[in-house]
Amino acid sequence: MNPRSILRVTCRGFAAATVFTALGAGLPGFGPHAAPGPAAQDPNAAGIGIKITGSSKGQIPIAVTEYQTTAGSQDAAGASRSIQQIISRDLMFSGLFNVLPDSLLSGISPVAGRIPLKDYAALGAEGVAYGTVGLAGKSAPELVVEGLLFDSRSESLISGKRYRGGPDLTRSIAHRIANDIQIAYTGRSGVATTRLVFVGRVGGAKELFVVDYDGANLRQITKNGSLNLSPAWSPDGRQLAYVSYAQGTPRLYLYSAEDGTKVNATPAGSDLCSAPEWSPDGQLVAFSSAREGNSEIYVLDVASNRARQITFSRGADTAPTWSPSGRELAFTSDRSGRPQIYIMDAEGANARAITTGEYNESASWSPAGDRIAYVSRSEGRFDIYTRDLTSGSTLRLTQGSGNNENPRWSPDGRHIVFSSNRTRTYRLHTMDADGNRQEAIDTGMDSTMPDWSH
Repeated sequence: MNPRSILRVTCRGFAAATVFTALGAGLPGFGPHAAPGPAAQDPNAAGIGIKITGSSKGQIPIAVTEYQTTAGSQDAAGASRSIQQIISRDLMFSGLFNVLPDSLLSGISPVAGRIPLKDYAALGAEGVAYGTVGLAGKSAPELVVEGLLFDSRSESLISGKRYRGGPDLTRSIAHRIANDIQIAYTGRSGVATTRLVFVGRVGGAKELFVVDYDGANLRQITKNGSLNLSPAWSPDGRQLAYVSYAQGTPRLYLYSAEDGTKVNATPAGSDLCSAPEWSPDGQLVAFSSAREGNSEIYVLDVASNRARQITFSRGADTAPTWSPSGRELAFTSDRSGRPQIYIMDAEGANARAITTGEYNESASWSPAGDRIAYVSRSEGRFDIYTRDLTSGSTLRLTQGSGNNENPRWSPDGRHIVFSSNRTRTYRLHTMDADGNRQEAIDTGMDSTMPDWSH
């Protein structure tokens, strides 16, 4: 994959064009585009008055048609099929859309260049995703993809954009189209353009890998043959914080997608680092460090590489996770005798337990700030729960399927990624925030400690 490839997106009907760098210099497919770009947030992309806020009771029926190849561009036929399949998969995964099956759409096709929107409406589709795929240029051909979204009943254009990029960006283009469709209906990005980072076993080593949210496009980050653990995305998707034993003892590192460099960020005096987590503004990293055998929580100022200790308890305090506001931290502590989930102010004051029972750990704060996902051990197995911070109620998400660990929220708060050994080997899984639709992601290796990009 060419790291100089560029994905260009033009909003249909508007003069301005927005350029998205689709590939980072240090790692293909990983870099500044991790967060939705300006065009993805363009309010002009949503031209219809349908909005969904919160959980939807019903899904939006939508037809994703096969993208048509333009004259003289038959070589783009494979890309056309891939784009349709990826868009359909992305929209179905979101949980917001009911994508009509291809078998139902097979008898409908454009007539004299016109899209028979009424025919799709008759099948129950409210929206129709239609587009064309062509090739431009000879020495370095580019895909030219036009993605259109129509309301089938009013026959009005909801949004339209033109995407250009090398053939190696077919998946990126399809994910971007799916994300733009979700924005058109909800006003918010989904997960189509996001990635997962995780720890994969390679022989006796544990290395870091990045993969698209759907399991495609696997890339290896570390190759030091050591133990590399607890990767965490920065809010802008440009860096990873993680812990590595490459130099003997566990130290804190920052990986940059800009140039692929890895920097030892272990503050002076910190020993046995673990569980780093970025603050919402990307300026701080909370982590735990053990001195004299006791683990406490510290906060690192990334710019100055200086850290300050914020917990001082007789028990072990570890695994911090920031609230979306940045004003609080949840963490694991055994200060009461058994590991429990606590919440404290960002400065370390006002710590209070929010769980009880045998064993609770691995807190992860939801993007909306209303819930915390965590792991609880019962009868010798680990399962994932969420706690509603307003009502205090808990919801069990996994049960009777091996050990389920390391929950992390998707950026839209609709999904959770976690690791499970329900098939004997640890694999990554995703599920809806209520525990439904639990699906495995095949990475081809033992996989743990996932984190979901923003």
